[in-house]
Amino acid sequence: MESQSARKYPLAGMQAAATVSSLMLKAARPLFWHTGAATGGPLRGASTFIIRFEERHVAVTADHVMSQYFDARAADDRTVCQIGECRAWPERNLIARSAKLDIATFEIDPTKLPEMGAVPFDCRMDWPPPEVEEGDSLTLAGYLDTRRNKIGPGYYEHEAWGAHGIADAVSPREIVTVYDPETTFATDDGVGKPPLGFNMSGCSGGPVVVFKLVRGLMRWFPAGLIYKGPNGEAEGEFATFDRIHIRKLHFIRPDGTIAEPDAGWLPG
Repeated sequence: MESQSARKYPLAGMQAAATVSSLMLKAARPLFWHTGAATGGPLRGASTFIIRFEERHVAVTADHVMSQYFDARAADDRTVCQIGECRAWPERNLIARSAKLDIATFEIDPTKLPEMGAVPFDCRMDWPPPEVEEGDSLTLAGYLDTRRNKIGPGYYEHEAWGAHGIADAVSPREIVTVYDPETTFATDDGVGKPPLGFNMSGCSGGPVVVFKLVRGLMRWFPAGLIYKGPNGEAEGEFATFDRIHIRKLHFIRPDGTIAEPDAGWLPG
């Protein structure tokens, strides 16, 4: 995990940052698809996370991830989707998609959570999430598409990526956080900082949480999903830093449907 300067980040000390990192890796889950044991490893992959609402458990990912999966299914009906070690059927359990917002949701059977290795965000009494403001502290996590290895039938090893950062820019739809190696320290001395332009492919759909002080206690809330990041090369005037784009989650209603920006109604 990477973290921006401790001067800005509220989690004092490496131990606290490592604890948050560990929790995020249980919330973020690898979402991937392949053509089964007969033909080898996964074709493509991304990330997802699960929100527990009053009536249902909702898996959230980026809409472009769903487009890639549905294209793979159309090209080869042997294509199998998994969340962790658990088989998933987004096509059967789809709730909503928004190409404009790049958000997709589908329902999850909560009895399958242990097989997925997933810890959901419990938002039954806390929705929508609090508004993110510039300067707020964030933690992000996802799974790298180029770092997936088949271990056995239905079982794959996925390398995670994560970051502790700051909301550097906020708009009504998105949050942007900037990775600058000059102002970033590694929370684990054994893991080097990634280079600029680091390929984050596969992290789309990964969760982003914001930290807020509530009644004297530091709490975290799921506030967004990663939908765009560096793809392998830093270019032009942006070659000294990377920008990670995060879609806000308040567009998701408590039933898992999505309120389009021009629909005239948003939760909260």
